[in-house]
Amino acid sequence: MAGIGFELRQHLQKESYTDLFRAYLVAGVVGSGPWLISICSLLLINFWGHSHSRDPEAITQFSATVTHLMATSLVVSGLVQLLFTRYVADRIFQKNADAIVPNLFGVLLLTVIGTGTLGSMVSLLLFPEGGHLAFRALLVTGFVLLCNTWVLTVLFSGMKAYRTVVVIFLGGYAVTVAASLALAAYGAGGYLAGFCLGHGLMFFCMLVMVLRQYPSQRFIAFDFLDKKRVFPELAITGCLFNAAVWADKFIFWWNPVTSESLIGPIRYSVVYDIPIFVAYLSIIPGMAVFFVRIETDFAESYDLYYTAVRQGETLNELRRLRNGLVEAARAGIYDIFRIQGLAVAVLLLIGSKVLNLFRIPPFYLYLFRIDVVGVGFQVVLLGLFTILFYLDYRKLVLYMCAFFLVANVVLSLVSLQLGPRFYGFGFAVAVALTSVLTLGLLSRKLDRLDYETFMR
Repeated sequence: MAGIGFELRQHLQKESYTDLFRAYLVAGVVGSGPWLISICSLLLINFWGHSHSRDPEAITQFSATVTHLMATSLVVSGLVQLLFTRYVADRIFQKNADAIVPNLFGVLLLTVIGTGTLGSMVSLLLFPEGGHLAFRALLVTGFVLLCNTWVLTVLFSGMKAYRTVVVIFLGGYAVTVAASLALAAYGAGGYLAGFCLGHGLMFFCMLVMVLRQYPSQRFIAFDFLDKKRVFPELAITGCLFNAAVWADKFIFWWNPVTSESLIGPIRYSVVYDIPIFVAYLSIIPGMAVFFVRIETDFAESYDLYYTAVRQGETLNELRRLRNGLVEAARAGIYDIFRIQGLAVAVLLLIGSKVLNLFRIPPFYLYLFRIDVVGVGFQVVLLGLFTILFYLDYRKLVLYMCAFFLVANVVLSLVSLQLGPRFYGFGFAVAVALTSVLTLGLLSRKLDRLDYETFMR
């Protein structure tokens, strides 16, 4: 599982426009590939269903069910995603890779038990009595599979195996689309069965890849729960960040004025859901710049500085390397702002054509433009959080995720009270405020990097 940074540096070192384009293309694919593949696959099933299916309502039920499964699984599995990824990164740094697989089985076992119990309780208590048993079983299966798939996906990302994740997502969602359409005659349950089949394939492919990469004599271990080896704040951070990203969607789903009931507690917001998901397609330019800058210039400067710290280099040498690290961080954030800002400006101008491409009615244009701005700030926020994680400011990221969640909840509720012209502003303003505040705090930390490196 070779890191993507090495490949990107090879392209950039050739100093030709072709290789520069190739580097950003690779970065865009590996950075936003899983998001794009999943969104485009679900849109494809949605379009096909509404065009060819005799039961279009089943497509709506399936789309809303999968959206709820993704949202809740990301929030719940967020409790172990970052925590376990950091545990694995520390073991690799200590050259103790033998501990990875046993603890992976440990975290997967706990995830299956926890999410299986939670999913079963929800399917029994919140879905109407007499509902289809097969649909409930698929609901729980999909929830458990998604939670475990997110754990492995974040683990692969932590190991810099982005290309492997993209290939597995491509294969898994090809199976998802084919199986869902093949089982369309069975209604929402048929589509959901195809979804579970594709994600089951993705989960087992990723698991096999890890087993081949890190063979071990032990079968299962729970060392990742040892307080001396993990950072509990990462568990809260992972949960809070995903909750913050999805908070406005849940608020619009739970409000009877902006949504309608489909199956049990699953609701669908006609006015809010479609523009926000299409807006997420705009992340490609920002994510490409994010990967090129973070995985090359910043990562290289980071290694040089902290290697010099561990080896006890002179003060002048440390200051020179510190300046290089700070410059790489600020250049990376500036480039993400610049390129993602340009992408947002273009989409604000051609938004109507983009919606027409996806056969979305033009009255969604106003909300789509607001969502594009909000998603743009979310890409910037991801870049800021990544740099803070590199510098090990875990609690600062935790506080900013909490601020993001509270701001998104409060402002989204306010936007609901103000009326349709303000829909979407809750999420956009919340993520913009969090980005600006985080940028200020990061700048302060970079200015005091020498002091905080030695005195924390």
